[in-house]
Amino acid sequence: MYSVINFAVWLTSSSSSSTTPTLPGGILAWIICYRARRNEIGGWLLFFYWQLYGGLLMTALFFSMNLQSYVAENFEDSQKFYLFLLSVLPSLILYLAQVAVGTILLSVRTWDVLQLLRWVTAGQVAAAILSIVIDSNYFPDNMPLNFLTLIPQSLWLGYLVGSARVKHVFKSHDWDVAVNSIHPERAT
Repeated sequence: MYSVINFAVWLTSSSSSSTTPTLPGGILAWIICYRARRNEIGGWLLFFYWQLYGGLLMTALFFSMNLQSYVAENFEDSQKFYLFLLSVLPSLILYLAQVAVGTILLSVRTWDVLQLLRWVTAGQVAAAILSIVIDSNYFPDNMPLNFLTLIPQSLWLGYLVGSARVKHVFKSHDWDVAVNSIHPERAT
């Protein structure tokens, strides 16, 4: 979630010369995830984790840079401060929960933990909708960031629900057999 948001914020707030390093990083991520597509945690699933952990790093960086935004004295009235917190904190807390549950899922690879990850991701979608409602009335400058949360989280939720890889890795535990029908090896 926040990797996309923070990346977009970084891109829009940086000079054009300082955005150059991001392009090779994105290409590198694509190459690594594509090359690992035959692994259990490969392809789009690896990209999910790439974004999850990269987003954690970016979230910590941007949170520390904008720490003053979370101080009540920086708002003209307390109601706006509490609305700001209601707009931002659920997404942050759910993102940390998503990282925790995702990490546990990497370790145990069980269906029930995947279900929990789906619920947390659905919670992130709901928190993004709540943020859109609040920000449309009180913080309209934050609206683009809300959509940069809502859209990727909705797509990841769809992936976690509908992916054949996810079902084979976390439910039937037969990826080593299924991989040949999903990603057949090329004849050389």
